[in-house]
Amino acid sequence: MVASPGITSGDTVTKHQAHLYQLPLTPYEDAWQLQQTVHRARVDNTTTDTLLLLEHPPTYTVGRRVEAAFRLVDENARIEHGIPIYQTERGGLITYHGPGQLVGYPILKLMTYCRGPKTYMHMLEDVLIRLLQEFGLQAGRRDRCTGVWIADRKIAALGVHISRGVTTHGFALNVTNDLRPYEWIVPCGIEGCIVTSMTKELGARVGVAWVSNRLCKIFAETFGLEFQQERHDPLNNKDEKAYVT
Repeated sequence: MVASPGITSGDTVTKHQAHLYQLPLTPYEDAWQLQQTVHRARVDNTTTDTLLLLEHPPTYTVGRRVEAAFRLVDENARIEHGIPIYQTERGGLITYHGPGQLVGYPILKLMTYCRGPKTYMHMLEDVLIRLLQEFGLQAGRRDRCTGVWIADRKIAALGVHISRGVTTHGFALNVTNDLRPYEWIVPCGIEGCIVTSMTKELGARVGVAWVSNRLCKIFAETFGLEFQQERHDPLNNKDEKAYVT
C-alpha cells in the first residue's frame, strides 16, 4: 500500500484540491475530447487535478501497439454486434467498455503524487483492491500482468498515458456489465484470460453509482485529495444531476 502523498506540516495534513466529475453514460469520443481539454488546462495550470468517472456505451479500445491489438479481435463478431473500436495513446492492447462498467480517468500532475508510472499504476491498483475488499472480495495483483484480479479472474483493467507530466486514461472496473463482448477479443492480449465482474463474484447486482461513490473516497485517501464535486456536465456545459455522495 502506498502512503497518502498529502503535504504534512507538523500535525496537519494539507490535501490537494481536485475536481470530481461523475458523469452519465458518455460516448468514448466525447470522453476522450474532455480528457484532452482538461489535460491541456492542467499542463497550463489553469485547472486543478481532475478525476472523471463515467460509463461508456459498448466500445472496444486498443493501445499504442495497434497492429498487435487488431489481431486480438473477432472482426465478424464486432461488426455483427455493432461495437466501435478506437485507437488510443494508452499502454496495453485491447479491452472492452460498456454500460455497467465504472471507468475512471484521473488527469493528474504525476510527480505531485509519486516518482513515476510504475508507482502510479500500483496506486491505482491499490484503490481498486481496497474498494473490492470493502465489498468482501479478495482482490490482488498477478505477476507480470497489470490490472486487478480475483484469483485467476480479471475484474479491472488499467492503461495510462503520460504527456508533459500529466496523466490521461486510467482504469475500468467491471461492476455489473455484460461480459459477453470479452468473448470476441483476447482481453489485454492474455490468451485464456477469464474476465469477471463484481455482480458475478457477489451473486447479486451492484449499483455503479454506489461503487463510484465508494471509489471516490478511497481514491481521495490514497492520493491525498479533497474533491470538489462538480454538478455540471462539462460536455454540454449545463447542470447535470450527479451521483449522490
